[in-house]
Amino acid sequence: MGVLKVRDLKWKYKEGKEVLRGVNLEAEKGEFIGVVGPSGAGKTTLALALMGIIPQRIPGTFEGEVIVCGLNTREADVSEITKRVSIVFEDPETQFVMSTVEDEIALGLEVRGLEPYEIRERMVWSLDLVGLSKDFLERSPLELSGGEKQRVAIASALALKPELLILDEPTSDLDPIGKTEVLNVVGKLREELDLTIIAVEHETEALARYADRIVVLVDGRVVLEGDPRRVFSKAKYLESVGVRPPEVTKITMELGLNPPAITVEEAFSKMCSFKPKATLKRRDVRRTSRGGKILLKLENVSYEYPNGVQAINEVSLEFKAGEFVAIVGPNGSGKTTLAKVACGLLKPTKGKVLIEGLDVGSLTRRILAKKIGYVYQNPDHQLFNQTVQDEIGFGLRVLGLSEKDINEKVLRMAERLGLKGLLDEHPFFLSKGERRRLALASVLVMEPDIIIVDEPTTGQDYKLNLDIMNILEDYRREGRTVIVISHAIPLVVRYATRLIVMLDGRVISDGSPYEILGDAEVVKKAHIQVPQTRRLVKMLEKTLNTKIEAYTPDEIIDYYR
Repeated sequence: MGVLKVRDLKWKYKEGKEVLRGVNLEAEKGEFIGVVGPSGAGKTTLALALMGIIPQRIPGTFEGEVIVCGLNTREADVSEITKRVSIVFEDPETQFVMSTVEDEIALGLEVRGLEPYEIRERMVWSLDLVGLSKDFLERSPLELSGGEKQRVAIASALALKPELLILDEPTSDLDPIGKTEVLNVVGKLREELDLTIIAVEHETEALARYADRIVVLVDGRVVLEGDPRRVFSKAKYLESVGVRPPEVTKITMELGLNPPAITVEEAFSKMCSFKPKATLKRRDVRRTSRGGKILLKLENVSYEYPNGVQAINEVSLEFKAGEFVAIVGPNGSGKTTLAKVACGLLKPTKGKVLIEGLDVGSLTRRILAKKIGYVYQNPDHQLFNQTVQDEIGFGLRVLGLSEKDINEKVLRMAERLGLKGLLDEHPFFLSKGERRRLALASVLVMEPDIIIVDEPTTGQDYKLNLDIMNILEDYRREGRTVIVISHAIPLVVRYATRLIVMLDGRVISDGSPYEILGDAEVVKKAHIQVPQTRRLVKMLEKTLNTKIEAYTPDEIIDYYR
């Protein structure tokens, strides 16, 4: 039975280019469809069109037809469509309108006229599904971590028990365990409720495991469609358009082991009898580099929020010039709070923060801006100017540069981060990925000695992620210190000289990527996402009875060639 039918869908925003250019898509009851594509391909626009928000609530030119759960989205009001269809947006804060989690989840249920006891049961049930206790009901959504906010948004959607669930980057702010738990829940619900799911997602490894069908959207058109194995076997094409195929797919394809694997288990079965042809040499000696002079030092630092939550507890760390450091750990472990304390946005309740030996609290804002910069996890908490050009140039004006110098630096930075054609746009008309790059540009342009970037790659496509990390790596090579907070372990191990692992407000491990990912106890405690390549290598090591120090697809491919 058809739940969704999209015919020749075209959409052009009132003041902008055509975003959807003849999309055709169908979904059957109980089907799980993954939608992938580069940033700006039209994925979120498509999700809005499936809800009727486009064309009913957003001005523009609409052509074609969308029939969802038997309703024509041009004829049935959005309020009628939402009785059968739920959506979870990439940024959960855009969905929150109530002051407590309880009221947030109850809002949609009350509209449906459910009895109070049933509303309560569904609230507790939906929170449990996403790994949150009923204690969260009394908390404000705005007090939660990014990952907790996303879980609440998903719980609010699941509580409605829709026929069709649309997920727009639903796990982008979740830690690896959170991603797995949520996708497990969604998969379980599909079976229990015969739920149809359309998930816009960059995590191809998760989609390979859960999705029945993959749709690749590029430049507003469906360019590829089929089961995960068929689609991900086009690995070179996918990488060329900004979609990262599963690591094991790339590995098995490069080694000529066809059909390619889409899971670690499949890759192992293909490679366990395949003998390596070379001795692997560690190609990147800086992975164990500890940098130069100390730029940033935290001495026995603790921070407690006004509501009594102890976010960080007696943390002592040093960061040196030339280091590329990744701070990792589960949601709520204190990573973002640590970053804000380190750069002076929050004053520690105990301990000291020193930048080149000086207490961070003693530095003027102008001096501090040259010493250390912080890029927020949510760019909307950082951006406030009327144009992209003014946003990038704001800090330079505070530093007192001439307009000539400001304009030159702004243009160079805009070009470097793919924002040159958007300089006259208002920041809030940009996609979230573009806003993330703008937030990064506005800090990088001031060239601080230390830059801390909170989740720099969330919501970006594969090519943009590599571009951003390469820019940060270039920054490190200039002798500066780069600190990133990230859940994207497969990406950061390609660049990081050091991983710091946090759990419950404390640092539980600090070392090179090799050391951290090789410590099974730390990996388990902190729910670290071990890259597919490393999981495959551990299985092969047992079979070959030899140690293989490979952590990226290219390293293992070199080992076997």
